[in-house]
Formats: sequence, C-alpha cells, structure tokens
Amino acid sequence: MFSRLTRPITVLALAALLASTAAVSQLSAGRAHAKTLTFYLIPGISSDAFYITMHVGAKAAAKQLGVNLVFQGDPNAFSAPTQIPILNAAIARHPDAILIAPTDKQALIAPIQRAVAAHIPVILVDTTINTPNIAVTTISSDNVAGGKKAAIALAGAVGFKGTVAALSVQPGVSTTDQRKQGFEAQLKHYKNIKYAGIQFDNDSATKAASLTSALLARYPDLAGIFALNTNSGIGVTNAAKTSGKAGKIKLVEFDAEPVEVQALRQGTISALVAQDPYTIGNLGVKVAFNYVNGHRSGIKKHYGTQEAIITKANVGTAAIKRFLYTRNG
Repeated sequence: MFSRLTRPITVLALAALLASTAAVSQLSAGRAHAKTLTFYLIPGISSDAFYITMHVGAKAAAKQLGVNLVFQGDPNAFSAPTQIPILNAAIARHPDAILIAPTDKQALIAPIQRAVAAHIPVILVDTTINTPNIAVTTISSDNVAGGKKAAIALAGAVGFKGTVAALSVQPGVSTTDQRKQGFEAQLKHYKNIKYAGIQFDNDSATKAASLTSALLARYPDLAGIFALNTNSGIGVTNAAKTSGKAGKIKLVEFDAEPVEVQALRQGTISALVAQDPYTIGNLGVKVAFNYVNGHRSGIKKHYGTQEAIITKANVGTAAIKRFLYTRNG
C-alpha cells in the first residue's frame, strides 16, 4: 500500500484541468476589456493550513484569469453558525460565483439554495451537502478511500493486533463522515484488532487531547488512534507527548499540516493521509470561470483529487512535496 503513493482516481480531474487551462486562457484573452469577475472562496475555517493551501491554488488561477478572488471565512470555528452569515453576506454582494466548503451537509443546503436562486453559480470544494446537484460541481478527495487507507496504515503500524480508537470533529460533516465509513469498513478485516469506537471533539484540539487522555486511561493496552481531521490530530499528538507515549502509541492522521509533518518526522505520528487542496482551489476557480463565460459542455458533476500516504520514509521525496500544506497564503 505504501509503495503506491497516490490513488489513480484523478484521470478525469487532471484531464479536465488541462483542458480547462487551455479553454480559460482563450477566454481570458477575449475578456481583456470586459468587467472583472469576482469570485468568493468560503472555506470551512480560514486559519487552517488545508484551506490556506486551497486559497494559494485558487489565487494562482485567479491571477492567471484576471479574476478578483475574495477569501472569507471564520478563523476560529469550523461550524455552520459561523459560516452561514459569511455566505449570506457574500450572496448579498452578488458575486459572479461562490466556491464554498460547507461545514455541515444538511445545515448549508438552504443557504446554498438561496445563492443558486439568486443566479450565483456555486461550486462545492472539499466538503459537500446532501443535495450536491444544486451546485455546478463538487471537487474533493475520495474520503471513503482515504479512510480505508488510514485503517490499512494503522493496522500495519500496530502489528495487526490490539485496541484502536478514532477521533473526529463532529457528525454531519461530509468528509469526516466518509472517512469514518471507510475506516470502520476496512477495520473489520482485522480479526485481532478491537475497535473502541469513535469520539467527537467539535474540532477542538484541546478537547481532542482530553478525550485522548481519557482513552489512554480507560484502555491501558490502547495500541493506536486514527485522527480524522487536523485539529483532532493535533490534540491526539499533544496527548501522546504529554502522556509519555509518543511513538509507542501508533497515530495515523488525516491531512499534512506543518505541525503534523513535524510530528511525523519526529516519529510521533506513524502515517498521514494527505490531500491536494492546491488543486481543489485551482481547479475550482477555472471551472467557475468557464461556467460563468458559458463554456459549460465539458464540466463534470464531480472531480476527484488525489491523496497520498506520507510516512517518515517518504516525506522528503519530490513526489510527496505537493501534498504538504502551507501556512503562507
């Protein structure tokens, strides 16, 4: 599994990206004297390195196309109550398109429908909603497959025996729900691994650390933990260090934020399942540009982007470099 670093699920996405690049270049040239388009990119949480990296990719496409890109999200919380007012404010300004990572697959349906009703094209990036067809397209990793990869990595790290647990943000987020689905399905293949279940930390690293400490106390034989998102991972990693079990308890975490990569290099984390947020943002802007300009025939309803399993052995390789997130937006 580790010898095959990425899933070949993105042939269509990459082909579309190449085709899109050629098409948008022609369109951009033809719009030299047209009005400047304004796109909004509304992340799940604006301070997170995953979404900062997505912004970097989106900015690169926006610069190429002459698009005014507004990046606006709550810096403190990944939640529907904080995201919906930001989306509503964007709708009121009536931009030419909105790219959004919905923080709840049910609660964001009605606000996104309001945008569509106002004739604002919407593209779902990273996360999705229960009625994704109202959007122009969705662009995301294969999170079910990512969850399965995490189970394979964790099972191998613990020697295919012992007790393992999982920590996640909250129910109702499409990406982490899918990771949970894939992880738990794959874990059933290992008869000597006992699953202690999943706990939710509301995207708080502090709460994740507290839950991890409680798990370590409850299960003295706890062999490993899968953290389904960044803040869960940061909390789990901190608790492992504080308890003196760093490197002894095996950790597999989603994403590749700088603090996670550092812990991987130090041996605290066994493996990371990293996404490609740069491509998600870059492709999102290009698809939006094509759609707004009437170049719609080749647009797919979903584009899948790659993931990579990162270990201490391969973290410094050229193939993995693009999967490492940045804090510099």
